[in-house]
Parts: sequence; C-alpha cells; structure tokens
Amino acid sequence: MGGNYSMKNNYSFNKKDIEQMMALGLRPLDVNKQLKTYRRGASFLKLIRLCSPGDGIRSFTSVERNRLIKQYDTEAAKRKILKFVPASGAASRMFAEWFTAAQKGSFGSAQLDKFFFADLRKMPFFPLLEKDDTARRMVKQKNVKAILDYILLPTGLHFGGLPKALIPFHVYRDGEVRTALAEHLREAASVMTNNRGVCRLHLTISAEHAKDVKALLGLVIPQSEKQCHVRFKIDLSVQSPATNIVAADEKNLPFRDEDGRLVFRPGGHGALLKNLQELDADFIFIKNIDNIAPDALQKKILPYKKMLGGLALQLQQSVFTMLHRLEKDQITSSEIEAVAVFCQSELNMDLPKNFSNRAILAKKKLIFALLNRPLRVCGMVRNVGEPGGGPFWVQEKDKLRTLQIVESAHVNHSSASQADIWSRASYFNPVDMVCCTKNYLGEKFDLADYVNQDAYLISPKAEKGRKLKAQEMPGLWNGGMAYWNTVFVELPLIVFNPVKTVYDLLRPQHRGGK
Repeated sequence: MGGNYSMKNNYSFNKKDIEQMMALGLRPLDVNKQLKTYRRGASFLKLIRLCSPGDGIRSFTSVERNRLIKQYDTEAAKRKILKFVPASGAASRMFAEWFTAAQKGSFGSAQLDKFFFADLRKMPFFPLLEKDDTARRMVKQKNVKAILDYILLPTGLHFGGLPKALIPFHVYRDGEVRTALAEHLREAASVMTNNRGVCRLHLTISAEHAKDVKALLGLVIPQSEKQCHVRFKIDLSVQSPATNIVAADEKNLPFRDEDGRLVFRPGGHGALLKNLQELDADFIFIKNIDNIAPDALQKKILPYKKMLGGLALQLQQSVFTMLHRLEKDQITSSEIEAVAVFCQSELNMDLPKNFSNRAILAKKKLIFALLNRPLRVCGMVRNVGEPGGGPFWVQEKDKLRTLQIVESAHVNHSSASQADIWSRASYFNPVDMVCCTKNYLGEKFDLADYVNQDAYLISPKAEKGRKLKAQEMPGLWNGGMAYWNTVFVELPLIVFNPVKTVYDLLRPQHRGGK
C-alpha cells in the first residue's frame, strides 16, 4: 500500500501516490519536504517584548488622522486599489452549538429551549423563516430539532454547509437582510472606488461554494451598484490544491485513509499568499469576511480605514523617493544617516550595531535592500479576550529584531519568560491591513521571498477516530509576511466586530441596522 524511506531519508512513494500528488499539482519532492518538516517538529519564535503605543505601535492624534484621511481622499482614486477578502471560511463552526442541539433535539432544558426561541427572533435571518410557511409553523410549535434542521441542513436554508460570506449578518429597518458578502461590497464602495467609479474586490472562496457565491453576487451587485453609485469589478479565486499538505501519523510517516490513499489537508490561510501574488494593485486592503459592521457603525469605522490607507500612501511615497535616489546615487553621506533614522523610526527596522562604522557604499547597499520590500500597514486594537494573534518584537536568527503578528502556537509556553511576555500582550490584530506589493519600479515583488519558512504550525487532529498530525504553512499575515516592512497602528475597538459564533450576531454592533 505504502512506500518506505530510502538511504537519502526520503520517502519512496508508489505509483498511485504519485498520481494522487500530480492531480493536486504536487511532486514527490514537495511532499518529502513536508514530511521533513514533521520530523523537525514544532518551531517557535523568540519573543523579545510585546508591542505598545510608542514601542512598535503608532498612535495618531485627531489632527494627524484627519491629515492622513485627506491625503487618502485626494490621492487614492488615482491609484489601483483593491479589497482582498478571504471568504472561504465555512460557517459550520459558527453554528457548532446548534448542530449539537439539533442532534439531541434540545439545548438541554425547557428554559434553554425557551431562550433559544427568544434569541432566534432577534437573528438577522429570522425574516427568512417568517417567509416560509413550514418554518413559521415549526417556530410556532417550538420544535427545536425541526427548526434547527431547517436552518442548518440542505433541505432548508443550509447555513451549516455554506461559507460565512453567504450567511445573513444584518437586518435593516426597511426589512432588507444583508449577508456578510453584501456588507463587504458596501464598505468597499465607500473607500475603494477609483476616479472612474469602479470598485474592485477579490474574494477567495472554496470551489464547492463557487456556484452559490456567484448566484448571490448576481443578486446583490445590481442593487449595491444602484444604491452606492459605483460599478463593481469582482474576481474570485480558490486556494490552490498545490498548497495542500500531506497529513502524518505519529511516526511522521504519511497518513493514509482506509483505502490506502494519502490524506492531504488544506495548508491554512498562508496558502493564500499565492492568490495575493496574482493581484494587480498598488494598494490592497485585507479584511476577514466575518469582521463587518452594518451601515450605522461603518460610518464611524471608515475614517480609520482611510487613515490606514493614507499612511500607506505616505510611507510608500517616501520609500519610493529614497529608492529612486539611492539607485541614481543621489544621496549624500549625511543624507544616508537621515534615511537610516527614517528606517528605524517610521518602519521599525533594526539596523546592525556596526552600521554607523560601515563605508558609505555598504550603508547605501544595505538601506536599499531594506527599503525595497513589500510594505504592510496593520491595524491593532486593545485585546479584550478574543482568540488570535498579537503584535510583538521578535528576535531573528541574525539577532536583529522584527515586528511580527504572533499566534499562540508560535510561542514556547513551556518557557516561563516567553509565556510571561505572551500573557502580558494588550493588543490584538483584527486583520485590517493595507498591503503594498509592488516595488518602486511598479513591478510586483515575489512574495515568496519574504516568508519565514520556519513559522509553520503542526497540530494534532483526528480522522474517523485515528490520530494524525496536520501541518499549516506560515500564516498569511504571520510568517507569510514576516520580512515585509511592517507598521502597526492603534485603532479603536469599534473597528473589530467579528462573528465567530451565531450569537455574536446578537451583539449591539451587529444589531445597529434596526
């Protein structure tokens, strides 16, 4: 059924294995690299200290914020701007508690069932139930299992099998029900429309949901274009199967299913770096599909999004000017010191200790290499206990420091000092960022050159009761962007409105449409 290890410590795959790999776009060499990573084991980052305002996180006064917003309003429409939304996340986890209750036929008690029906009436998708005679009767009869099956299964609304993008998130006073995807179109129209009235979005979706996503877009685009007075240009892509990673057993050998076939799993959101690479834009706004607010709150949030965009514009202009002058050797020895200060103060770069003693040519060469990288401006909010990564100063192998968005799994919690630094983090990454992926000549960077390949994740999983190890590529905004020039900016908590469970839709910020 399987293969074995050769003298070179590579696994020897059989003919069927290789055919299976080729169908995904993988080679035995690629899969052997994945297996070597399992054998290498967990990899941790070395935290130096947490980031805080003035130390890795920039804060802006209202005057400074308004200046950046004005710059964005003045210049953005002339540039190629795009909104990138990873929208393939399934809603099954969002409804996990309801799936359990559906199996049991109850939430555990008459009182809890009563609370469920009271909450259900407040949900943004309740109007959809009222329109259906069968669903309306189930609600009236207080039939927990029947109404949950209707909401979750293909015989009804099928929310349990759809991506979050297609789940109704908000209902408005006039009765309009908007999905997460529809709300993202509205947000983009307010911030990312060019001077020709075109608003561009790129969504990454799962192949099995492409038909449903296209159908919804066919409905909401005409309505949104009419109401927002824009033309949408929306592209879709799927996560490449060539980014799938083989699962491993407890001996770090390839994990196989009951039929002896290799088991491959998606490589995590870091795999979307390939999708990001394909985009043609000067500025790419990235935002998670489930972090979206209704209109009333959006009006308060949008200025901060423009502020991030204005800062990205400002920094890019400065960097490009310096790179052009360095290329033409128009920067003097005294000016290179000012550029070095800019790198440290504006882009959080850690220069080598002997930098000041280097010859002028060596200084220029180093500064050019440091400036000529992709740029990201990332929002940070106060940590209020939401799961996810946060901003830290990290020590690299060359002993220099970099700014990173670190996940808990990348921290060695068995080290008291590392666990202490992690526990004191007071900021959180809401995945609201602006990315500049072109160089000063207008050419796209090869984003793969700026990945920390050691920032992978290995976690225990199970398949049909059998234990396995799953590997994920360095996360898109974690190790996937490790060696980008990075700026963290403090944002107010109102910009962060995630929907991780269905009950998050009952939070005040998501009921603002009514």
